[in-house]
Amino acid sequence: MSKDTQDRHEKACKGNGAGFVYALVEIDDKASFEQISYADPDFIKNNEVAYIGETSNPWQRFGTHRTKKSRKIGMVIIDESDSDFPVPEIQMKENQAMFNYALAHGKLPKWNKGGLTFAGA
Repeated sequence: MSKDTQDRHEKACKGNGAGFVYALVEIDDKASFEQISYADPDFIKNNEVAYIGETSNPWQRFGTHRTKKSRKIGMVIIDESDSDFPVPEIQMKENQAMFNYALAHGKLPKWNKGGLTFAGA
């Protein structure tokens, strides 16, 4: 994907009010923006993931994760908002995805450290 295409995707997401829940998966090769894909919410039950998160701009968030977490990751969008209240809805869906992952795998994804504490509560 060209830098121009990436920039257009990021700009299209900016301020659109949508929210997305995603999973980061470790891959063998260096990631590119072609490693963003869509799947159903059961993806997290059937696959090993490194992180579950939320964002309003998957393209921008993927770029940040590639810089801070690993160059060898892919992003799988597993859910998105569909109500008039996208922020609390996506926060709830992210927590549900982490809970479902923990039930299926007996642990949280390795980069979801904050899911084990009541920090700030």
